[in-house]
Amino acid sequence: MKRCSFEHLFLYLQGTSHCTLKEHYLHFLWRSKRIPFHRLHLSDGKSIHLLSTGTYNTFESGPDFSCAQLKIDGIHWVGNVELHVRSSDWYAHGHHHDPAYNNVILHVVLIHDKEVFVHGQALPTLELKSIIDAEHLEKYTPKKNVTIPCGSLVRAQKNLPFFSLVAPTLVQRLARKSNTERLTTTDSMEWFYSLIARSFGGKVNETPFELIATEVPWHRLKTMEPNQRFVSIIQASGLYPVFSIHNPTSEIIPIESYLWKRKGQHAYALPEKRLAQFAALMSIFPDDLSFAQLDAYAIVKYFSDLFNDTFTQHGILHQIKKSYLLNNILINAVVPLLYHFSRHTTALALLQSLGPEDNHITRHFKEIGVSPRNAGESQMLLELHVQFCTAKKCLNCAVGTHILVS
Repeated sequence: MKRCSFEHLFLYLQGTSHCTLKEHYLHFLWRSKRIPFHRLHLSDGKSIHLLSTGTYNTFESGPDFSCAQLKIDGIHWVGNVELHVRSSDWYAHGHHHDPAYNNVILHVVLIHDKEVFVHGQALPTLELKSIIDAEHLEKYTPKKNVTIPCGSLVRAQKNLPFFSLVAPTLVQRLARKSNTERLTTTDSMEWFYSLIARSFGGKVNETPFELIATEVPWHRLKTMEPNQRFVSIIQASGLYPVFSIHNPTSEIIPIESYLWKRKGQHAYALPEKRLAQFAALMSIFPDDLSFAQLDAYAIVKYFSDLFNDTFTQHGILHQIKKSYLLNNILINAVVPLLYHFSRHTTALALLQSLGPEDNHITRHFKEIGVSPRNAGESQMLLELHVQFCTAKKCLNCAVGTHILVS
């Protein structure tokens, strides 16, 4: 095991190293016992033997670990443990003014640069700078300007059970999308209508489509004839001012046209085309959610038939792009609805029956050898990227911790 050089740590502490070592990494070392506890000595030379690392304090204020047990020169201690990059951080963080830290029995630090006193007594301090594993530290250090921080390590791993490790992220994603978004309305059909609208907009034009659903809500749209539904949606978009002339639905206030984005969009995804497709579908969409009681196969057939009826009549969608759009709505609107109705098994089965999504995030994962086989697995990757990769929460990620402990 290669020890981390003091020069490397010194450069980090001066802010000139690419290492982004944080207290969180020290927490990981302590709770996963990645420290050679069998041969440690405190800064004053006393021997220390760890019996229990204690309970990790994830959310509450106060010391990092509680109820730890250890022996210092043969004396059994029970209490809290606090970890810092520098021992002087004790004072920088104001712990000397906080009674919650009065029963800390051990201060674990990377660099011991200042003696800490509690009740007039020097706090036992364990310095890690000479025992940090440099190779392990290099694994942890998040790389700059990369989409997936652990990408090179994942690529180098053999038989990594990637999707088994990240499977919980799919449930987290479905719960998040079906709960937080559901709070915006008390009417399930209204909410589902807004989900469909957002699905047509995608990430780029999600906002203007959602504003259309707000300006022409479902409870109004469902009372209109098909042609009037179509015209109302087109008018609300603000893309065609001519529709405001001699239009009986004059109470509709069009959204601002500048909200629509076109840069980087393929011809088939331009706002005008997506808008026409959305208006066409909503012009005949039934005021009925009974499809949610069907099985996954029947749900796919239900929406496929609905799309065929809509776009055969209007002739505005190419077959290949229809398939893409259908999958997008099933994934981003129908699945959250099923999950909200506690049809969890059906929602998961539906995702597994659909092909994987192809976007810049899934393509980045493919580059490191992680290829999703269905929409369920591509949704896992999207959630993993949003919740962990982007935030660089590698030590909270199942893949990251698997690599670090292996």
